[in-house]
Order: sequence, then structure tokens, then C-alpha cells
Amino acid sequence: MIVCNTTYHVDCDISGEFLDWMREYYVPQAVARGMVREPRLMRLMGHNEGGACFALQLQASTLGELQRWNQVVGKGLHEQLTERFGDKVAGFTTFMENIDL
Repeated sequence: MIVCNTTYHVDCDISGEFLDWMREYYVPQAVARGMVREPRLMRLMGHNEGGACFALQLQASTLGELQRWNQVVGKGLHEQLTERFGDKVAGFTTFMENIDL
């Protein structure tokens, strides 16, 4: 399993709006094509420097599948996020491989 983890730093004054938008728009659009699944949205604890931090995780079976999702869906969603929230939201994405223990 491959995980796409995007961590966002969100200005406090829009954190509620950001969470609503993620729940109502971003996540449903992200999983609509079936290329990624099992979305998880988490709040990072102890990171309150002028804002709130959240992490969104999406899973895919292969790296190729995740890269294809990123090209077809993810880039467009990122553009919409930037258009809506501007510099009040900053994020970075990492792809991770699950290692069985």
C-alpha cells in the first residue's frame, strides 16, 4: 500500500471553513474516481504557531496508481484549494510506502 500524506498549515481564522471544504468538496472529489481510497483527515497536535495543522492521507495500491491520481485529480484539487484560500493555507505532500512490522 502507498499513502499520499499532505500536511497543511491553516490560518486560525479560516480553519473551520477549511475543514468544511475538505469534508464537503476536496475529499469526495479526491476519491470519486476510485484511484485512491480510505481518506483520513487528522489534526496535528502541538503545532499552533499562528494556525492549525492538518494532515490528509489517501491510500493507493501502487505508486503508479498514486502518481496517476496526482496528475489527473490531485493537481486540479490543489489549484482549487489555492484559488479558494490563497496564502492562508500552505501544504506539502509526501508519498509513503507501508512496511509490514
